[in-house]
Amino acid sequence: MKHKLSLFFLICFVSHYSYSQDVLPSVFANNQGERKWMIYQENFRALYRILYNEAAEQLDKRSAYVSAIQTKVNWIDYQQTLKQEYRASLTKFKKTPLNTRITGQLEREKFTVEKIIFESHPGFYVTGCLFVPKERQDPAPAIIYCSGHSDNGFRSEGYQRSIINFVEKGFIVFAFDPIGQGERLQYMDETTGGSKIGGPTTEHSYAGIQTLLTGSSISDYFIWDGVRVIDFLETRKEVDMNRIGITGRSGGGTQTALIAAYDERIHAAAPECYITTFKRLLQSIGPQDAEQNPYMSIKKGMDIPDLLHMRSPKPTLIVTTTHDFFSQQGARETFEELKKSYNALGVADNIQFTEDMGGHQSTKKNREAVNSFFMKSLNLPGDPTDHEVNLFKDEELWATPTGQVASSLKGNTVFELNQRYYSVRNLPQNSVKNKIKTTAGINFHRKFTAAVFTGKFSKGETVIEKYFIENDKNDYALPVYIIKKEGQKTQNVVVWNHPSGKEKLLGEATLMNILNAGNVVVSADLPGIGELYDPGFKGDGFVQGVPFNYIFIANLIGKSIPGIQAESIDLLMQFIESNDNFNDATLNAVAEGTLIFPSLIHAIFNNTFKKIAVLDPPPPSSYFLETKFYDPLLAFSIVPGSIGSYDWKDLFAFLPHTSVKIFEVKNKQQPEKIRQPEIVDFLRR
Repeated sequence: MKHKLSLFFLICFVSHYSYSQDVLPSVFANNQGERKWMIYQENFRALYRILYNEAAEQLDKRSAYVSAIQTKVNWIDYQQTLKQEYRASLTKFKKTPLNTRITGQLEREKFTVEKIIFESHPGFYVTGCLFVPKERQDPAPAIIYCSGHSDNGFRSEGYQRSIINFVEKGFIVFAFDPIGQGERLQYMDETTGGSKIGGPTTEHSYAGIQTLLTGSSISDYFIWDGVRVIDFLETRKEVDMNRIGITGRSGGGTQTALIAAYDERIHAAAPECYITTFKRLLQSIGPQDAEQNPYMSIKKGMDIPDLLHMRSPKPTLIVTTTHDFFSQQGARETFEELKKSYNALGVADNIQFTEDMGGHQSTKKNREAVNSFFMKSLNLPGDPTDHEVNLFKDEELWATPTGQVASSLKGNTVFELNQRYYSVRNLPQNSVKNKIKTTAGINFHRKFTAAVFTGKFSKGETVIEKYFIENDKNDYALPVYIIKKEGQKTQNVVVWNHPSGKEKLLGEATLMNILNAGNVVVSADLPGIGELYDPGFKGDGFVQGVPFNYIFIANLIGKSIPGIQAESIDLLMQFIESNDNFNDATLNAVAEGTLIFPSLIHAIFNNTFKKIAVLDPPPPSSYFLETKFYDPLLAFSIVPGSIGSYDWKDLFAFLPHTSVKIFEVKNKQQPEKIRQPEIVDFLRR
């Protein structure tokens, strides 16, 4: 697509245009140097503010509900409701043969290490190592160790230290590689042996978007890997299945909480440097990579503490540090809330909390607290002291010959699993609109309150009036240009919201042809674009310049980027309808690139435009199922959960068949020769 790289790269203020009287192009400039309207200096963060405000409202409702739960019976009812909702998305998975193989063995004085490969799904390989103490109880308790976001998985120094300390104290330990880490890269470069996409969080998020668009989360795959790990432990006679523990730090803490909430065979869980609340998380560092964002979980009434409520009354230890980037305040609030459910179930001592000075790290004090916790809860008395240990080299702990499943076994990836578990939902036409509302999160609830004129400037033959639009929620102001020829009287209005922002539109050759045909063009910067683009927002889902974290938080609250942009178009249309200069004008639209979906969503619910010219359409949604290395920017043009239910072309059925026409750019070098006469003629008729 011509503009595919511009949505999140465009800087809103350019200097190469020659504007009359040196008027700045920003609608927020007060034309006194670089100064802007004071109250709107942070307005470029509009998209995150919209998302956070909605999340906070939903989370406050959930907190009020949970605060009212008092009795044991009510807590059990709440817990069962959570479990039913939480487990529903994993019913698509069936247990298949593990096909376990032991590919090697290492000997240490106090323990042995077996290198393990099994299949959590057919052809989807999990790599790990089983650490077995030579002196142990028979059968012995086992700890599942989940790795955080390290390139080398459980082989990193910090994780090995905890693993070997556990095994030297008599615990059997199974440590495995998460998806996208260690030996399980999903996008391996055969030349370098590394990832073509990036580090672990990038691998998770890139694969996670493909999963999200089909209506689920990659967290399902992470949880299922953990379930199959427990299935593997059941095959080992050394393991006492009544004494299973699980722990891990950071991303490993996430996996610990997710897996332990799902599988009741886990008796004791100690998530480290992860537990907080969604509210504190979104207030501070924002949503994290894909597996930490279960599909629409906030919308469904779930918060991070609910992962631990589901475990009550089983032993749980929350492991924290004072300066972790996962909000410590959120961890403390979680602990206080969890006391209520554990107290109601009569096991107050089974929910524990440890805190030490430090950043996002495992401290000696915390490691010893975890040792003590497992020794007590899994009934293995001993000395909890954390000792120095001799580490293995990475390659010593490889379960595959090459250190990568992709090159050794040619196994499946999440990309193939998405195809396997994807199902088409042939919805009747009368159900499609409702499906769009529920997946895109449409709610045209903002009311136009004022249009603030902030000046005008000229460029060539055009005059551009600048406005920002205020609304009754006062959460952001929508930047708008009204573009016309000098002295032109309004005949028709063409709404053209450009994927790269309204200022970029001024350089489009087609613009003058549309103006010369007697049209006035109205253009807004929708959230995430132009003056509503935040250049500082990245997050750990930042893939090839595109911040997927916006998509993750939107989906958590049951909304979408196209849906939010459609709501902004509604605000723009309220402004146009209130403008006396446009009373008798015919309204048409140009919908382009990544803004086609939001434009059509608005149109089918509001029937505002007589005609819509569709330029540079994105590929069909099946593209994300068929294309392993997809264009990240295109994900912003698709509603999560829509694949298999509806595509952007399906929205045409709700519009008069003469009102929409697609104009594809056949000549990328000279698109104006293709576009101008045809588009203008279509809008004129």
